Amino acid sequence: MLNQKLLLSGVLLAAAAAGIGAQSAHATVFASDSAANYSGSFNGSNFGSGFGAWNVNYTYTGAAGQGGGGGSFVGTNAGIPAPTGTTTSTPAFDIYVYPGTGGDTGLNTDITTATRSFSSALAAGQTFTTDLSLDNGNTSTTVANTNPSTADSNMGFALLDSSGKVLFSMICFGGGEYWASDGSNSGAYFEPASGNILYNYHLDDTFAFNLLNSAGNYSLTAAGSIGGGSPTTFTGSINMATGGPTQVQYIDNNGGNGSDVQFSSMSIASTPVPEPAMLGLVAIGAAALLMTRRSKRISKQA
Repeated sequence: MLNQKLLLSGVLLAAAAAGIGAQSAHATVFASDSAANYSGSFNGSNFGSGFGAWNVNYTYTGAAGQGGGGGSFVGTNAGIPAPTGTTTSTPAFDIYVYPGTGGDTGLNTDITTATRSFSSALAAGQTFTTDLSLDNGNTSTTVANTNPSTADSNMGFALLDSSGKVLFSMICFGGGEYWASDGSNSGAYFEPASGNILYNYHLDDTFAFNLLNSAGNYSLTAAGSIGGGSPTTFTGSINMATGGPTQVQYIDNNGGNGSDVQFSSMSIASTPVPEPAMLGLVAIGAAALLMTRRSKRISKQA
């Protein structure tokens, strides 16, 4: 009888563990898209799944008649080299700005943004992932880790609420580093405790923003050429009072001539938590095992 109880508890625990392992091994993809789905202009288009249509906007606030410009197109991600022995190139969404004849006179003079909405707000347990490559066509290794854009530029991406308020941003400033900002630090910029998030201006980096809970706590994992190739993870908190992130926006703010913001893909996914029924199996198995041990102790005492 004891052996049967032990066998039953073992089977239940094993089944529960196997079920949990099977569920946790497969992420659920809620949204995904890549530049490979497009050609030419992508403004107003909507391919992939789980996102709204692209909305590209160029703003020039300098003096009239100076000839500044900006826009978007689908081109080649200069930050992802072709595989050795091939000429295959990776498609990329590309946004850019360039100054008028009067030059950039300060932040927000020339801005191009590419924004698209999520089908639903980013939920606890979901991760928004995108890559980012900042290219200026300069192949000099002496400036590989320096942003050659104007000192008052910022280039990167942001997560917005439904009203367009920035909840989180990963921005490269004119000094040549990525900096993250969130709603918990009143707009102050910070770097992870492990040190600077250094990057190679010409290579492609990946950022995974994982919303940990409904309180707005998150983890951000940066990988690629950042930190010499080793993933860097740090945590923070965003303001969820207005419903959380519902849009992503890519930004080229005063990037200047030849300084493009490129990104090849984006996705929203999560790893499912164990179902209540599966947790119930674990509880039943554990209870059976405890009963077996108790019966065994009573038998010895008798």
